[in-house]
Amino acid sequence: MLSKVRKTKNLLKVVQLFIPLFIIIVFWEIASNASQKNSFLFSSPTKIFKTFYEKVINGELVNHSLITGYEALLGLVLGMFIGSIIGFFLLYFPKVSKVSKYYIIAFSSIPIFAIAPMMIIWFGTGLQMKVAMAFFATVFIAIFQAYQGGQNISKQDAEFFILNKASDRQKFWKLTFPSSIDWLIQSLKLNSGLSILGAFIGEFIASEKGLGYAILRASGLYDVTYVLAATICIIILTLAFNYVAGVIDKHKLKIIRKISLSGQGNTTYNA
Repeated sequence: MLSKVRKTKNLLKVVQLFIPLFIIIVFWEIASNASQKNSFLFSSPTKIFKTFYEKVINGELVNHSLITGYEALLGLVLGMFIGSIIGFFLLYFPKVSKVSKYYIIAFSSIPIFAIAPMMIIWFGTGLQMKVAMAFFATVFIAIFQAYQGGQNISKQDAEFFILNKASDRQKFWKLTFPSSIDWLIQSLKLNSGLSILGAFIGEFIASEKGLGYAILRASGLYDVTYVLAATICIIILTLAFNYVAGVIDKHKLKIIRKISLSGQGNTTYNA
C-alpha cells in the first residue's frame, strides 16, 4: 500500500515538472503557426524535433556532440586536477597564498571571450585550443573551491588536532585535505557546465566541427530550426555531465576516504 502511494506521489511530481514545459510547447506551436514571420524567427517545436530526429539518425548532431563533449571533458579533468593541486599548495603554504591569491583573483576576472584570440595564437584552431578554453573556464573555480574548502574548518576540529599534538602534515591530510576534496566535488556540477561553455566558445570562434561550429554555420544561413536542434544537444550534454557529477557527489565520502588514506600513508598522532 505504501509503495503504491509513493509511486503515485512520484508520478505526480513528474507530471507537475513537465506541465510548464508542455504549456510552453503548445503556446509556441500555436504562435509559430499563426504567421510566417513567427515561424521564421522562432521556428516551431514540431520542426525542431523533426530536424533533431533526422540529424541524430544520420549521425550529424551525434558527431558534433561527441566532439564538444570530448573537448569539454578533457578541459574539465585538466582544470579540476591542476586547479586542485594549486589550491592544495596554497593551503599547505599559507604565506604563499597571502601574496598569490590577489593574482589568482585578477586572472580569474578575465572574461573567457577576451583571451580567445590569444588561445588561437598559442594553440591554433584545433583540439588543443578548445581544451584550453574549457580548462581556463574551470581551473579558477577549482582553485577557489580547494582553497576555501581547506579554510572552512571548524574551530573544534582544529583544536582537537592541536590538543593531540598533530604535525602539520597530519593536519593537512586528515583535516584540511578531506574538506578541500568535499568542496571540489560539490563544485563539479558548476564546473561541468563551464567546461561545456568554454569548449563551445572555442568552437564558435574557430572550428570546423562541434556544436559551436554547427550553430554558427546554421546562424549564418538563418536556419533557426537547426540552431535550436543543436541547442537541445548542448542541453542533453550538460545534463549528462551533471548526472555524472551527481553520482560522484553521492559517493564523495568513499572517494574522500580513499584519497585521504592513499595520500597520508601510515601517519599517526604524536600523542
